[in-house]
Amino acid sequence: MVRHRGDKSLYMKKPLLFVIALFTSASFCYSQTSKIARDLTPAKGYYKSLRVFSPQPKSDHEEIDKQKFPYDATAAEKRLSLKPYYLENIKLSDFNIPDPPANSSEQTRAELNYLLSLQQQRTKLDIESSMYLAGVFYNIRVKPEDSSYNNYRQNLFHVGRTLGTWFNPKDLPLTANLIANVWRDASYLIWGFKYKYLRVRPYVLEKDLQNLEETNWAAYPSGHAANSYINAYIYQELAPEFAEVFLKDAYDMAHSREIIGVHYPSDSEASRILARQFVNKLFQNEKFLKDFELVKKEWTERAKESFTKPTSAISVNSPKAASCGVKQPTACAKTCQ
Repeated sequence: MVRHRGDKSLYMKKPLLFVIALFTSASFCYSQTSKIARDLTPAKGYYKSLRVFSPQPKSDHEEIDKQKFPYDATAAEKRLSLKPYYLENIKLSDFNIPDPPANSSEQTRAELNYLLSLQQQRTKLDIESSMYLAGVFYNIRVKPEDSSYNNYRQNLFHVGRTLGTWFNPKDLPLTANLIANVWRDASYLIWGFKYKYLRVRPYVLEKDLQNLEETNWAAYPSGHAANSYINAYIYQELAPEFAEVFLKDAYDMAHSREIIGVHYPSDSEASRILARQFVNKLFQNEKFLKDFELVKKEWTERAKESFTKPTSAISVNSPKAASCGVKQPTACAKTCQ
């Protein structure tokens, strides 16, 4: 009888052990898909220094404050026709970014003076690298059969490009798909804000500013900067040890837009603020989290060097940088539609 009771006790423990194991497994899965919300790091350098200047108009009757970027209803309808993939019910009111400084404000004048100083000091290398970065973006309407498809997919990996040879759309196709879908959501939001504020470009207010890129849309916020910071904030969740690398790449992208005279510093800073809020919302979205888990698994399996000799050691030719001081109608000016 004693032996029988002992066996019965053992059998009764098995369901309990199974329940504990199931609970532990469920807890692990939940931790994998847990929702996060990161705080925005404080502004640094001249972005911080510019805050001492008032963003308010000099008065209620300044003619310069009436200047707005011309609204094109047809272009707006086209650009906003591709709806978000993850944040399907997204609204501008869901985000809290500061209004752009008034054209007549002390802050705008300080920013224009900064851009003039930047223009005075920019070197040939500054110009060439900044003009190259002007062409680093993703066309959300590109299709696999398009000749530009692979180049656009590669651009999704510009932020973080120094991580390794494995950091590319061919080795990380799920990552490329996720970031492409994120850009679709971000583009809808960025265009929405551009059409809300219709901020004129800095070279419109300051005639001595020699912009090196032709643009045909409003300034605030910067699309290049916002998308780069969005990538940085997502990638740092996959490789937190490289967070500074991702953020430096995004910072350089934002700064490059100022170097060529097409964005105010406040455009860049608003983009950083918007990007942080946007990525926080992505990590509250179940559809995004599901895809993100697949990306995490992809990184676990593929985010490493093989250290084997490649079949071909010949590099792919990169597009030539723009000539020093020559204003360019960049690819973005033609395809960011």
